[in-house]
Amino acid sequence: MTKMLSGLTNGGFLNKLKSFIPSFSMKTVGIILLILILLVTGLYMYNNQKSVQTRENFQDGSDDKHSAELMFFSVDWCPHCKTAKPEWEQLKAEYKDKKINGYNLIFTDIDCTKETPQVEKLMNTYKIEGYPTIKLLKDGQVIDYDAKPTKDTLVKFLNTVL
Repeated sequence: MTKMLSGLTNGGFLNKLKSFIPSFSMKTVGIILLILILLVTGLYMYNNQKSVQTRENFQDGSDDKHSAELMFFSVDWCPHCKTAKPEWEQLKAEYKDKKINGYNLIFTDIDCTKETPQVEKLMNTYKIEGYPTIKLLKDGQVIDYDAKPTKDTLVKFLNTVL
């Protein structure tokens, strides 16, 4: 084994390679090897890439281009959230698998009681300052819901903006 290592370190490998392909200069052989290594690495990375499903790319990856996400930010201790929660649940139950003006609606509950890093990121992204807060994400836009959260007012809101 030491003979093999000394052969590689003392130019043995390069000399064997040069004698194997005598018509090419060492510079040309080096460039060809570099290109081959880059191609193999690129093919390996391309074939083994994994798709990571995050909130940012979730809707873009779906086949249905007409989807909207209605987000409900709430906390357990808020009396207004406790009043709005049953209205929200009724809306979710009624419109779960239905389209509104051609849009599939995705309902997302975000419980801000325990501020995990993911929840904090969402709160900062959508500038959540009070509870309950309802936001609609549609076609890259964030639309604020600014009314008393009842099922009827939420339905009117959805029919207006979708």
